[in-house]
Amino acid sequence: MHVVTPFQMRRIDQRAIEEFGIPGIVLMENAALKTVELVFKYYPPYNWNYPYGSTSLNKNYKEDSGENTLVQAEKISNVLVVAGCGNNGGDGLAIARHLFLAGYNAAVFIVSEGGRKPKGDAGINLNALLSLQESYADSDALQIRWIEKRKDLFALQAALNKTHLIIDALFGTGLDRPVDGLYAAVIDLINEKQNGSRKAVPVVAVDIPSGINGESGKVMGTALRADHTAAYGYAKPGHLLFPGRDYAGRLHVVPISLPGDSAEYVQADMFTLSDEEAAGMLKIRPRNSHKGTFGRVAVIAGSTGMTGAAHLTAQAAMRSGAGLVTLGIPSSLNPIMEQKLTEVMTWPLEDKGSGHLVPESYQDAEKLLKDKEALAFGPGCGKNSGVLEILRNILGSFNIPIVIDADGLNHISRDMNLIRRHKAPVVLTPHPGEMARLTGLKVEDIVSRPVEIAAQMAKEYGCIVLLKGAASVVAEPGGRVYINASGTSGMAKGGSGDILTGMIASLIAQGYDTFDAAVLGCFIHGRAGEQAAGHLGETGMTAEYILNAIPHTFKGLYELTK
Repeated sequence: MHVVTPFQMRRIDQRAIEEFGIPGIVLMENAALKTVELVFKYYPPYNWNYPYGSTSLNKNYKEDSGENTLVQAEKISNVLVVAGCGNNGGDGLAIARHLFLAGYNAAVFIVSEGGRKPKGDAGINLNALLSLQESYADSDALQIRWIEKRKDLFALQAALNKTHLIIDALFGTGLDRPVDGLYAAVIDLINEKQNGSRKAVPVVAVDIPSGINGESGKVMGTALRADHTAAYGYAKPGHLLFPGRDYAGRLHVVPISLPGDSAEYVQADMFTLSDEEAAGMLKIRPRNSHKGTFGRVAVIAGSTGMTGAAHLTAQAAMRSGAGLVTLGIPSSLNPIMEQKLTEVMTWPLEDKGSGHLVPESYQDAEKLLKDKEALAFGPGCGKNSGVLEILRNILGSFNIPIVIDADGLNHISRDMNLIRRHKAPVVLTPHPGEMARLTGLKVEDIVSRPVEIAAQMAKEYGCIVLLKGAASVVAEPGGRVYINASGTSGMAKGGSGDILTGMIASLIAQGYDTFDAAVLGCFIHGRAGEQAAGHLGETGMTAEYILNAIPHTFKGLYELTK
């Protein structure tokens, strides 16, 4: 699915209004209704009173499958909406109207600093809500209050003690300044209430959690943590990059009836994947196949003390569907790998008894690579100077796609022009520390600007860059950028990256486009990690369990294609 920046989203909205004649108030109403559906699904009301003709929506939510299924959830009655005075606040006011009419008690708090009031479409929704309150003057089920001074926070604090759900509609994705004043006080009060409670009140964020930058995912001074976020039209980078991804909770990208070519119109070059989209990228494995059909992978990895990296890389290549995998290993370590590996073949590389690659290893490596479709190079190779010598010869002499990781990256950082010399695709898979060595930048800069830095390197060196992290980024020279949404903290263990390297090399050997192989490998790697964590928990799982989960993950995705 496409990912658009806040600026691109503004252009999309503007085009829908000006060129297609879709009034802004209609887009706001569509956004509100989709958020209300989300609330119905996870936090249904005690007294269902949906006003539009029948209870068919209630019925559908009980009987439908998939995304429209009414989950097993505790029914609630009291909803608190905190709204700003901009369009995000207008969304919140429309949501409050629908929730009240559906049977919830709605307490609405509008934060107005400096006398500002909702205008335009937001003002229309405010007037509609005020009229509704007047019509139900004999009931206190709909309350509208203003927060204009610090003393008004006492009423909010009292309402927080009674509410069962909070709708966050203070700021949208365009926030580009630190949150301060009354807005910061409101956010801090809600966070304080959440942190001090035994059972935190769930929060549904309108488009993005207030206080999160929609471009970078950074916290702009302070921010609200949501359990669910309804992202309107498209996901934004701030939903997927940390810490914004943590604050967003479960992300729901909901349609608001924008023109279907909107992403193309703004030339959106970022995307992420759903399970269905990943499944759609998988190649059909024909029945009349043989092991050569699915590619031959070479792995050059390992040194004394690092045989595990070689084992994980080679096994990951095999378990990701390659027909044949051969591990090139320093010759003195070959007996160890012969015992550790069954399906993977080994190929001893001359090491002069050192347990490390030496310049003389290249002659054996040359023979290894003659009939291979992809090479995984670097995991556990060590710091010996022979590694760079072999890498230089391979990049200069062989027309083979290569995935370079770990020690391979550390060595190539000494001569980055080698990448340009290679006549076949190159995939670099650095973590932020390795990226710092490749670029000369500080780790903090890389972590704070992963999309920009990965894209810049991909363009400069004409290669695929997979910048690993909690939200890995894959960039290609043409400008496309993938932001990965799969994975778990349990994958922050030694060996996880080695597995990813083997997976990508395997997919390339099977005939996948190099960029697609990096994207798909990254996504499936994360899903396998999630599956491992589901069985063992994040604390105790190791890379070996990610390895074991790879076949199950592929199986699950292939089943989605049936």
